[in-house]
Amino acid sequence: MLFSACSKDQDEISYDLTGDWKVVYYIDHGEKITKTEDNTWPHINNGDITANFSSVDSNGEGDIAGVKVSNAYGGKYTIQNHGNISFGPMATTFVAEPEWTRLYQIMAAQRYEIRNSILLIFYNDGKNIIAFERI
Repeated sequence: MLFSACSKDQDEISYDLTGDWKVVYYIDHGEKITKTEDNTWPHINNGDITANFSSVDSNGEGDIAGVKVSNAYGGKYTIQNHGNISFGPMATTFVAEPEWTRLYQIMAAQRYEIRNSILLIFYNDGKNIIAFERI
């Protein structure tokens, strides 16, 4: 499924999640939080949080798999219309993680959009955002 639109600001908006992504920042109640050597462990997975989204089927369902710095995870996701998203139960490991992973609440996602090549996943009624770039 591929959707595309432009806003009045001329931002390029799309909805094709398929592929590999990594978290580049969070927005937590208006505050932008980026990865630093202090809030992650650069010697493990380069300190990155990654996500791979498979193509969706005719019901809008796909698979997600990734790494939260030191823990692998995987599960199912469903997209509907332009930007509504939900995640099913996730399988994951639970080894200690750095602070950088604290805001990675992808299971709480409510909607998403890809704006100017940055995947934005919104949760907590839009008060929180996880921002990814393609890798």
